[in-house]
Amino acid sequence: MYHELMDERGVRRATTALGIATALFGIAPALAPTFFARLFGLPAEGGPAALAAIRSVGIRDAVMGLGLVSAAVHGGRIAPWLLARTLVDAGDAITVSLALAKGGGNPRLVALGALAFGATIVDHALWHAARGTSRQPSAFSDQPKIGH
Repeated sequence: MYHELMDERGVRRATTALGIATALFGIAPALAPTFFARLFGLPAEGGPAALAAIRSVGIRDAVMGLGLVSAAVHGGRIAPWLLARTLVDAGDAITVSLALAKGGGNPRLVALGALAFGATIVDHALWHAARGTSRQPSAFSDQPKIGH
């Protein structure tokens, strides 16, 4: 797979897959925040306010995923979307880590934090690849560069 990230087509394909996965992941908390909270050991007892925060994160992920897919499929600049995704996932990983450090954790929350950390690594690798391919001559002369 690493070899595929050396050209623009491979980076766009991987970004499309990441975007689809991100959008699908965001649908669960957006549509069913109580289910998502229970699944990952998040407190949902805060009532509508707590569920609104969970739903908001789901909508954020769904929108980020759709933005990644759109930019990748339509020849847009994907590096800025990948950088945003890297920062968002890193923020999620840090937030979960802080909750765990304060004793507010459980194995399901640890899993959510690990997922956010892993996503950060994938996001960063794709962002780095997108920036690298934008500095090389494009194999697609009729498409804009994917970098910044």
